[in-house]
Amino acid sequence: MVAFYSTVFSFRLISDIPVLASTVAATIFSDTGYRVVRLQAPFGERLKLLAANEVSGEATGKTQQRASGNIIKAANTSFITFIVDDIATALQRALAHGATLAHDAAKIRPDLSIALLLDPEGNYLELAQYNDISQYRPDVQLNAKPEPS
Repeated sequence: MVAFYSTVFSFRLISDIPVLASTVAATIFSDTGYRVVRLQAPFGERLKLLAANEVSGEATGKTQQRASGNIIKAANTSFITFIVDDIATALQRALAHGATLAHDAAKIRPDLSIALLLDPEGNYLELAQYNDISQYRPDVQLNAKPEPS
């Protein structure tokens, strides 16, 4: 997943920490240990990826079921939205690096087009292209240079 988010969305690796099973017995994340990866986007947003050392068949089945139909079928469904300046290019780049198309780019309002896909681990992503991003997010300037970190 690090390669996917780094290549497709220009995130950079901040940390990659393995957490051993012997140290997580009292946590809610995993009984088998897990990996915590922190990534940072060009404008400073952070993404934390957690992966259990062992995945049960039940969890794998849920991920596979999510690949079809409506995404909001159960409580707590979530996805990450990436605001892009060229949805076709972003979609093509994501698909070339292992994403799966859930819904092709479509104009859902006069000023907004979206596409839905699944990252290589089955997590939903939304790509959103606004005709004028300043109307939705006046704090965002596409194609601006990010602050150095």
